[in-house]
Amino acid sequence: MTPLPDHLRQATRARTQEAENRARAALAELAKAGEPISFTAVARLAGVSTDFLYRSPELRSQIERHRVKGGSASAAPANPPADSSTSAAVRALSARLTLQQQTHREEVAALRKALEVAQGENLDLRRRLARYEAD
Repeated sequence: MTPLPDHLRQATRARTQEAENRARAALAELAKAGEPISFTAVARLAGVSTDFLYRSPELRSQIERHRVKGGSASAAPANPPADSSTSAAVRALSARLTLQQQTHREEVAALRKALEVAQGENLDLRRRLARYEAD
């Protein structure tokens, strides 16, 4: 495997550092708000993956320390983050589906209106044709 050029290596380091800073800020924000701290909650708030947090020894130890500080709360959030991430996905898909349904309803309403106009024009043309043929 060929080594990365310096500019790519620097960009990678900068991106990683930025993600770590976001994770630290998210951890501080959760702690300040008194929210349950879990890898999923920090990852969601920071916009990073849970894998990223687990692979970073410093961040991992900070998150685990905060979870231990929570005492009895540390056992409770163990399951809800998975559920909340699942329900977050369900909520996102549900919102998308609702938006699509609304769009389809509007399209159907517009098409029905256009069909009514076309049927009215068709009826008018038939009446004119019937008068023309009667003469």
